[in-house]
Amino acid sequence: MSIFLLLRQVAATVLVRFTWMALVLAVLVHFAVAYIGLWYAGEKHLVGDPTTFFYFYITTAMTVGYGDLSPQGPAGRIFVAIWMMVGGIALLTAVIGKTTNSIIELWRRQVKGNGSFEKQSGHTVLIGWLGQSSEEIINLLHQDDVSNDHLIVICATGLDENPMGGRASFVRGENLSSPCLLARAGVSTAERVLIRTETDDQTLAVVLAVHKLQPRGHVVAHFSDSQKADLARSYAPGLECTSSMSVEMLVRSSQDPGSSELITELLTVGSGATQYRATLNPGIQWSFGELFASMKDRHNATVIAYKAEGEDRLLINPPSDTQVCAGEIFYIANKRIAGDI
Repeated sequence: MSIFLLLRQVAATVLVRFTWMALVLAVLVHFAVAYIGLWYAGEKHLVGDPTTFFYFYITTAMTVGYGDLSPQGPAGRIFVAIWMMVGGIALLTAVIGKTTNSIIELWRRQVKGNGSFEKQSGHTVLIGWLGQSSEEIINLLHQDDVSNDHLIVICATGLDENPMGGRASFVRGENLSSPCLLARAGVSTAERVLIRTETDDQTLAVVLAVHKLQPRGHVVAHFSDSQKADLARSYAPGLECTSSMSVEMLVRSSQDPGSSELITELLTVGSGATQYRATLNPGIQWSFGELFASMKDRHNATVIAYKAEGEDRLLINPPSDTQVCAGEIFYIANKRIAGDI
C-alpha cells in the first residue's frame, strides 16, 4: 500500500470526525504554515504575489500540480513534498469524507423519519398512516395543483422508513399527539394539516394537541363517529371535521339512484367535474344570481354555495337575490379557477 493511500485512510478515520469548525481551522493553519515555510525557504517567487501563492497552494494541496509553478531550491522542494502535498492530501480527504458523511446523514435522517421541518412553511402535513388509503391521499394531493408544488410531510408512528419515497417527506415518533413530533413536522406553520388515524380516540387526541399549537393553516380531521367529530369541533372551533357518510349515502342512493356516483365524482381530483372553493374579491357587489350567471359564462363553473366573510354558516343554493360580497364560494368545474374570483 502506498503512503498516499495510507494517508487517505488515516484522514478518513480521524480527520472526518472533526467538527466543521475544527476542519476549517486546520485548513487555515495549513495554509498559513505553507506561506511562512515557503518564505523562509527562499521561494519568494511563490509567495511574493498573494494570487500566485493562492494558485500554487490550491493546485499543490489538491495534488493537481500543473507544473507551471514549482519550488526552485532543495529546502523548498522538501517542504512542499512533506508539508503541502501530504498535508493537502489529508485535508482534502477529510473535507470529502466530512461532506459525504453529512450528505449521507441528512439522507438517513429524512428516510428514517428523524428530520425536522420546524423551519418550513406553507407545506402540507398528513398525520397518521393507514397504508393504501393514506397513499391514496398523497396521490390525490399531488394531482391537485394547490398542493402538488410544495412539501408534503407524513407524520406517523410504527414505520421504520418513509413509505412514499420521493413523493413525500417523513417524520416519526412514539406518539402522534406528542408536541415534539408535531413541532418537527412543522404543524404550526403548515398551510394545511390532514389528520386521519387508526381510531377516533387517537384522532381526537391529535386534534387537541394540534389545536394547542395554534396552527396558522387549515386543519381537517376525519372521524368515523359523527359524535366524536362534533366533540372535536367543540374543543377546536376552527377545525373542519369529516365523518363516514356510508349510512347516509346508502339511504340517499336508495331514494335517488345514482347519488353515490355523483358524490364520488364531485370529490375525485384529476378527472371530470370536481367541487372547488374560491375566495371572492372584496370589491364584488353582486346578487347570487348574477354571480352564478357570470361564473357559468366565464368559466363554465356552477356555484353551489356561498359563505359570507366572518360567518360560520354556509348557504347552499341560496336564493338568486342573496347579496354576495366578500367571502367564499364553492363551485363545480372541470378545473380549479386560478386566483380570487
